[in-house]
Amino acid sequence: MITWQGLTTDQVQAVQAVCTAIMPASDLTVECQQVTTGIHIQRNGDQARLTYGSMAELMHGAALLCGQSRKATQFDIQQQPRFEVMAAMLDVARNGVPTVAMIKQIIRQLASMGYNELWLYLEDLFEIPEAPYFGRGRGRYQQTELHEIALYGDRFGVTIVPAVQTLAHLHNALKWDAHAAVKDTDDTLLVGAPATKDFLTNLLRAASAPFTTNKIHVGMDEAYQLGRGRYLDQNGFTDQEKLILQQLQLVVSLTQKLGLKAYMWSDLWFTFASSKHEMYDPDVHFDPAFKASLPPVGQVYWDYYHEDEQTYRERFAQHFELSDDVAFAGGIWTWSALAPNQSKMLATIDAGLKAAKASGVQQVVATMWFDDGAEVPFSAAWYGLQAFATYQYYEDVTPAMIDTEYTMTQGEDTTFYRLLDQFDNFTGKVNVDADNVSKLILYEDLMLQRYRSNLAVIDVETQYQDLMTKLDQVHVHQENQLMVTFYKQLAQTILVKQRALKAVATLGDSDSTQSQADSARAAVTSCQHALEQLLRDFRALWQQQRRGNGFEVIDVRLGGQIARCETVIWRIDEWLAGRDDLAELREPLLPMDKHNNGLVGHGLYKEIVSACELSF
Repeated sequence: MITWQGLTTDQVQAVQAVCTAIMPASDLTVECQQVTTGIHIQRNGDQARLTYGSMAELMHGAALLCGQSRKATQFDIQQQPRFEVMAAMLDVARNGVPTVAMIKQIIRQLASMGYNELWLYLEDLFEIPEAPYFGRGRGRYQQTELHEIALYGDRFGVTIVPAVQTLAHLHNALKWDAHAAVKDTDDTLLVGAPATKDFLTNLLRAASAPFTTNKIHVGMDEAYQLGRGRYLDQNGFTDQEKLILQQLQLVVSLTQKLGLKAYMWSDLWFTFASSKHEMYDPDVHFDPAFKASLPPVGQVYWDYYHEDEQTYRERFAQHFELSDDVAFAGGIWTWSALAPNQSKMLATIDAGLKAAKASGVQQVVATMWFDDGAEVPFSAAWYGLQAFATYQYYEDVTPAMIDTEYTMTQGEDTTFYRLLDQFDNFTGKVNVDADNVSKLILYEDLMLQRYRSNLAVIDVETQYQDLMTKLDQVHVHQENQLMVTFYKQLAQTILVKQRALKAVATLGDSDSTQSQADSARAAVTSCQHALEQLLRDFRALWQQQRRGNGFEVIDVRLGGQIARCETVIWRIDEWLAGRDDLAELREPLLPMDKHNNGLVGHGLYKEIVSACELSF
C-alpha cells in the first residue's frame, strides 16, 4: 500500500487510478510537493519524495515511482520535459468510435506516460443541435458525454482538445441532402455561401461547448477540390490560395467570438503555393507580408513519412516563415493496415522529434489515425504512444529505453507490441513503404488473385509460423488479452488464406488433377473456418473498445470473405463436374501496379478485394 502525502483527495484518486496495474507490494509513504517544472523522485526504504511541476508530471512521476519500486527500494530519478505540449490525437471518425470507458482508459494510459493533451479528431462525431443529420448513424457523441470526457481528462492533467473540420474531410456530413446548401464537392464546403457561415457557427459552438479548454483544431487539410465543384459553377475559376484564406478568416473570426484559440493543418499553404501542386514542397517559401496577412492561427505540420532528420528541420524552417506558432504531428502508424507499422513509426518519430527539439518547436502530437475501417484496435497503439512520449524526457532515445519506460509505467512487457511489426514487415529492416501484406492476403480474392505475383517474392509461411510461435509465448494484462487472441487468430487466418490462394491457383494449370482440386477444396474450407473464428474474435474485441457503429463494415468485409469461400468451394465442385472452367485463374499473371513501390505493395480494402467497383 502507498500513502500519498501532500496531495488532495482528487489527486490521490487519480494517482491510484494511473498506478493500479503497477502498485508495489510493500508499504511506502510518498511525500509529494509541487515545484516549477520537472520530476524528481527519491526513494530510501519505505520513504519516498516526489516533486512535480504539473498534474501531468505528477501522474507520470507517480507511475515511474510505482514501477521502479517494484524492483528497487532505493533510487533517484530526475526528468525534465523538452516540450510544453506532449499531445496524442485520437481519430474517432473512421468507423470505429471508442466507448467513453475506452477513452477514459486511454486518458489514464496517456497520463502515466507523461502526455498533457488529448486531441479528439471528431469530424462529424458530435451533436450539433441545429443539424440532426450531422453524424447520424455513425455513433456520434452526445454533448454530455464529451463534457464527461473533458472533466475526466482534467483530473489526470490531460486536457481534451476538440479537433474538427471546417473546410474538407466532411464527406460523411455532406452526403446528406440536409447539408446540400453548404456543399461545394462531395468532401468540401462551399466557401462564401451564407449557409456555410451559419453551418460553421453552429459547428464551432457545438464542438467547443463541452470542453474546458479554449483550444480547438479546425482542420483545413487536403482540400484538393476546393472551389472546383458548385463554387466553380457559381463563381468561375478562383485561385485556391485565395479561397482557403477567405475560409480561414471566417473560421478564425468565429472562433474568436467564442473565445477560442485555433490551430490548423498547414499542408495546403504549401500545396497551393507550389508550382508542382506538391504538399510540403521544399521550394516553397513565404515572405513576411504573406505571414502578416494570415489571421492568428497555429500551424500544425504533419509528417509521418520521412526517416531523415534533415527533411524535418528544413520543413520546420519553412513553417516559421508561415507562423511563429508551429506544432509538429508525427504518426503512430495505426492506419490502413491490420497491425501498426512499428518499424516505420520508430524511424519517423525519431527523426521528427529530434528535429522538433533542434528547431525549437514546443508542441508535438502523436497521431493515431484509423483510416480504412478502423481495423487496428486502440490498444495496439500503446507501444507507439510510449515511444513518442519517451522523447519528452530523453535526448537520444533507443528501443531499449522505450521498452524500459513502458514496462516501468505500464507493468507490461513490450514483446507482444514489437511482434506486431512482423505481420507486414518482410524487409528485415524498416517497412519504409508501408507494405500491408496481412491485409493484402486477407482480402485477396481466391479466384482473381491480383497480388499473386507481388506476394511471390516473400516467404509468408516461414515468417508467420515464427510469428505464431512467438505470439503463443507473450504475456499481457488481462484487459489486453482479447487483443492478443485476435492477433493470434489473425496470424492463423493469414497463413491458411495464403495456403488456400496457392492451392486454388494450381487449378488454373491445364493439367490440374482431381487430387489438386481436393487439396484446394480442403484448403479453402480451412480458410473459411479460420475466417469464421476471426470474425468472432474481432467482434468481441470491438465490443470491448468501440461502439457497435462501424462493425457492420467489418461484418461485410469478413462475412464477404466467408461467403466467397463457400462460392469457391461450390465452383471447384462444378469444375469437377465439368460445368465450370474457372476462367479467372487463367488470366495472364501480372504484378499489381497500384501502390507497389515497396517490396510487396499496399492497398485499401476497396482496392484489394475486387477489380470491380464495390458501388457506383
